[in-house]
Amino acid sequence: MSGLAQQQDQPLSGCTLWLTRPAVQAEKLQQQLQQLGAQVLCLPMLMIEPLPLTGASKLRILDLDRYDLVFYVSSNAATLGLDAILGYWPQYPSHLMNFAVGPGTAAVLESFGLSVSYPTERMSSEAMLALPGLQHISGKKALIVRGVGGREILAESLRERGATVDYAELYQRILPDYDSQLLQKYFEQAPPQAVVITSAEALDNLRHFCATETLWQALPLFVSSERLAEHARKLGNTRAVVMAGASDTAIIGGLLASLTPATGHQATH
Repeated sequence: MSGLAQQQDQPLSGCTLWLTRPAVQAEKLQQQLQQLGAQVLCLPMLMIEPLPLTGASKLRILDLDRYDLVFYVSSNAATLGLDAILGYWPQYPSHLMNFAVGPGTAAVLESFGLSVSYPTERMSSEAMLALPGLQHISGKKALIVRGVGGREILAESLRERGATVDYAELYQRILPDYDSQLLQKYFEQAPPQAVVITSAEALDNLRHFCATETLWQALPLFVSSERLAEHARKLGNTRAVVMAGASDTAIIGGLLASLTPATGHQATH
């Protein structure tokens, strides 16, 4: 294959990329990036641990038909939520209006034949709140399916609009068990041209595993929102590139736009 042909077929040839999503969520993206020529290292900065369905979360799943709106804030929430719901409900309540944080989460719901509204430009609570179906919800009952903890902006905004809000918390995010020098070792072996980050908690954990401030400041972060870029700056990394969103398409587009095909270094603008 000629050099020009390789640039066209594998424009990320020569690039080393780190993916920090949980392994299952990163699998498809890893394959796509490898097809584009990149060397991809999966370094999940979050581990997803399902929780037993008990207590208030179980009661809310059992009372699902009493809600009007159901929100799935991640693909994990959609997968585990539907598993819990269909374990108790032979048929998903047809009157429910379903909302997903983005196309990947929506695809999980759609694979079960469910209708779902979701933002296509950005994957965030703010983008979901801008959807037309959520502008007049006074008196509605909403259930948010999520992991333990997380941002409260969705629930707060729904309550401000007159809805009542409950949570069904079905999993927890835990810190991976990495050696303290692991990132330093990988960095020395093959410094990455991009470290892809799509959540604040993953960003915090990445900082945790950087053995030195020098390593942290050297990492070329590619983040899915300006909010994450600002968070990175507060943590001392000023190199963050903001991509168009957290979908696989947005991540690939952001990497292609910012990395030169020939050298794998960030393009100058």
